[in-house]
Amino acid sequence: MSTGIILASHGEFAKAALGSAEMIAGKQSDVYAVSLSVDKSLEDLEKEIEEIYKKLSSKCDVIVALCDIYGGSPFNAISRCMLKGMNMVAYTGLSLPIVIDLLLSRELSEEEVKEHIISTHQIAVNPIEVKLAEDDEDIEDL
Repeated sequence: MSTGIILASHGEFAKAALGSAEMIAGKQSDVYAVSLSVDKSLEDLEKEIEEIYKKLSSKCDVIVALCDIYGGSPFNAISRCMLKGMNMVAYTGLSLPIVIDLLLSRELSEEEVKEHIISTHQIAVNPIEVKLAEDDEDIEDL
């Protein structure tokens, strides 16, 4: 099994997420980040995703598309591609933890990829709880 990945976002978020993930997981092949900008239409973004899909579908068993916001233009572009028959596992909620997890587990089946995305999403958001030191001795122990 091999997994191709398409990241789509408003602005440079997808490209930045990929760059950050590659700092941790190393340089990746078959991963593309596309961005909607003020000078790019929904149709332009859709065509870009179609071209990437064609490249990935010739060599990958599973194609995962992640976009930033449900109902936004990247979501709509991916949805349109899927309605045209492009077989992708697609989710909203693009985040660095999910991208890293996908990059480190690219030999999973389609069902395993779906389980991984949901599982990673559930543990990706956690509260940060900090206890302030009560006196100078506690500060020195940090």
